Formats: sequence, structure tokens, C-alpha cells
Amino acid sequence: MSKKKLSQATVLLIIFGLLNLFSSGHWTVAIVTWIAPIFALRYLYVSQERRKFLRFFLVYWMTLAIPWYGGTPIFGPAHFIFMAVAALIGVIPFAVDRWLSPKLGRNGRLPFIATFIFPLAGTAVEFVSGSSNPFGNFGAAGYSQYGIPVLTQLTAVTGMIGLTFLLAWFPAIVNWAWDNEFNWTRVRAGVATFAIVLLAVIGYGTVRLATAPDVAAQETVRVASFTLVENHVDKMITLLEEEGVDAYRQATQATHQQYLQMSETAVAEGANMILWPELAIMGLEEDVQATIAQGQALAQEAGIYLAMPTFTAFPDSDRPWENKLYVAGPDGQIILEHVKYGGNLLEGTLKGSGEIEVVETPYGNLAGIICWDTNYPNIVNQVGQQQADILLSPSKEWDGINPMHAEMAVFRAIENGVTVIRQTDEGLSIVADGYGRILATGEGLAEDGNYLLVDVPTSSPTTLFPVIGNLVGILATAAFIALASYAWLMGRRQQDMVPQTAVATS
Repeated sequence: MSKKKLSQATVLLIIFGLLNLFSSGHWTVAIVTWIAPIFALRYLYVSQERRKFLRFFLVYWMTLAIPWYGGTPIFGPAHFIFMAVAALIGVIPFAVDRWLSPKLGRNGRLPFIATFIFPLAGTAVEFVSGSSNPFGNFGAAGYSQYGIPVLTQLTAVTGMIGLTFLLAWFPAIVNWAWDNEFNWTRVRAGVATFAIVLLAVIGYGTVRLATAPDVAAQETVRVASFTLVENHVDKMITLLEEEGVDAYRQATQATHQQYLQMSETAVAEGANMILWPELAIMGLEEDVQATIAQGQALAQEAGIYLAMPTFTAFPDSDRPWENKLYVAGPDGQIILEHVKYGGNLLEGTLKGSGEIEVVETPYGNLAGIICWDTNYPNIVNQVGQQQADILLSPSKEWDGINPMHAEMAVFRAIENGVTVIRQTDEGLSIVADGYGRILATGEGLAEDGNYLLVDVPTSSPTTLFPVIGNLVGILATAAFIALASYAWLMGRRQQDMVPQTAVATS
């Protein structure tokens, strides 16, 4: 019997490992994210091995590290160490479920209430880690559902946490039904409960998308965004250090002029708002400020809004380099200034406060953040709280996170009911409205199609997530603590009853 169970357990672990390669990272298949944990849970339930958690951790670690290689900001052997830590965190809900669920068992079968331990534990872990992680919620489970709009609409209400719970509840339901030998009489009420919740989520998403007004029927503003040069910080630093300041200034100043000239072209094509990618205006402080002044003059002359991302170097000073966004208004004044607050640990740049400014314009309320800033939904929800209509997000990517990093930004659009305009250097540029509908995309350089000229809505839908913020995560964490306490007490009670039963029997 034990040999048979061991064989079954091994097969379950192998199936989980193969599926988990496609649960996240480069090769994500949305449906697999729902299915893979079923086999992990079942393996942990049927395996009688003393080292089953070690085996599970090793499989989980490798099948997480491989599809994410190049997708994390840490490379080489250090990537696998980094992913080992991520895997340890990811294993927690599985371990907690295997520990607590049997304590709720009756006659050797799991009750329906046990199906909530795994999703609540997973939700609590993601909520806590996502709130404290210096990389934000990069890689959160819900991002795997990017291609299923009727599901992603849920984030307008619950944020990412709602998707996390749903994704984890399904495998727990299947494992519970499996444990009950798929006896329909015993499992139909629980299966029906899950089905009703899932159908309600899909129904909400369907109705929200079906009732969303067409962009063409709304007031719009024409926005131009483009990438002209691939800027690489490491190469520019090498240029500065090896060839000197003059060579560095010559290279950066030439790029500045290209962006100013292309902006004039965009104005001629009817653009009322223009966005450049992150790092567009890289250079010494005096050159950056000179370009900003030229941009202000252009904005005033053309009567437009010009968003200029800058990366300022201070080579002869201990002052940290600055990654900032300036937006000049039609009067030539800087109406918005933002310092990047995400990813500073990697860049070593000046860290922003995390306060997001929203300014009123004739084209709706305007806000701006930079690239990695979008990975912090609990900070970005300021734009929803202040009812922003357009969120500018200049970006610089690397191959390993393209296109999934741009796709993550679409979730911020849905959560906050805001049109996100993400112009990217070396990656996918994307424009998505407050329903997550993709209005335009581009990649490469402007001549290859990374020149976007799109009419975007000047008003946005109202969503609940910016109002309730962390409430769903807090409630889920509280519910997990309550259920875990109940399961632990039930386990203690069963232990106390064992000697009494034995005495009565004798």
C-alpha cells in the first residue's frame, strides 16, 4: 500500500513540476495557474515520505527559478538564491494547509470549510509580502490572468488580492472533492458555492466591459509617445568614465535634440500631449535643465503638455543620481514633477516620497509615475483616490521582463479606472483605458512602430479599489488567523478526546 502511494505521490509531484513551469514567468499560460496547485496539494496529502516537503520545495524552487530567469533584476547564480527565498515564501500556504486542514477532518474526510485555509493563507502571504517587498507586488499570481479581461475586472473592486484568492480557492476545492472521492452527494454544495462565486466574478467582468462606453463616443485628447534611442545606463556610465565628460555630453545632447525635434513633428500631427520614455533626457545637470527649458518653450509655443523623463548624473559629487519626470503645461510652466520611488534599490538613485501628484487640465486630471512605480498598487491607488483620468508611465525595460512588465501596468488602469500611457525604451509600449482595453501598442524604435498617436478618453470610470484600498487584504488576513485558530483548537480537542475514547472502548 505504501509503495503504491509513493508511486502516486511521485507522479503527482512530476505533473505539478511540469505544469508549474507555465504558471508564471516567461511562459505563463493563464489556465495552468489554476491547475498546477491541485497536484501540489494532492501530492502533499497522499505522500507518506518524511522528506516530502523538501522534495516539494526543490521542485517548486526549480520550476519557479527557470521560467523567471532573466525576469528578475538579479542575474547569474544569485538569481537562484533569490528565487529560493521566493520559493520558501510560496511554499508557506501549502505547508499551512497540510498542517491545519486535517485538524478539521471528520471521519477521515475534509469538510468544506477546510477549502478556505489554502486560499486565505495564500492571500495573507501575498498581502503581507506585497506590502513590504522592496520590489512591490512584481510577479503576483493575479498577473497571470492578463489575457482574460472578464476576470481582471475584479481588480477594480478588490485589487489583485481578489484574484489571488480565487486562483487559490479553485485548487483547494478540487483537492477537497478529490479527498471526498468526487462523491457528488458530498461535494455538490461546496462545488456549487464556488461555481456561483466564479460566475458572479465573470458576470461582473462581462457586464462592466459590455457597458463600457466606446472610446470614439467619449471626449478624447490626442496623445503622442515615442522612443527614438535605446539608452543604456551602464554604457553611458562607461562612456563618462572612460572617454570623459565631453564625449558623454556630446552623446546625450544629441539624444535630447532628437526628442525635441520629434515632438515638433507630433505637434504637427495634432498631439495635445506628448510623452517620452524613461531615460530620454539623460545627462549632466546643466544639460538636463537646458533641455527642460527648451521643452517648456516648445510646450508654450505649441500649447501642449510635454512630459519629459530625466536621468541626471552628478559625476563629481556624492549626490545620488536622479530619475524624475517633468511635465510642462501650455503656459510653459512645470505643472507636475515626480521622483521615481520604485526600483531605487537597484538603481541607487534618489528615492521619491511615494506621493503622487494629480493636476487638473482641460483634458481631465493628469498624473505621472515612472516604470517600476507601477508595481506598487497600494501607492498607485492615489491616482484613483484623486480621480485621475490619465496616468503617464514612461519606462525602461530589459528583455527578461518584456512584455509582462508593461502588461502589469494595465492592472493599475483597471484598479483605478484610469487610462495608462506607458511609453517604453527597449520593450512594449502600451496604452490602456480604465477598463483595461488596449488602445495602442508599439515596440522597438519609432521607425519600427514605437511611435504611438492615439486618442484617449479625458474622463474615467469610478472604481471601488482606491476607496477600500487594503481592506480586502486585511479582511482575508484576519479571516485566515480566525480559521487557523479554530482549526488548531479543533485539533487540540480531538487529541484530548483520544484517551477518553480508548478508555471507553477498553
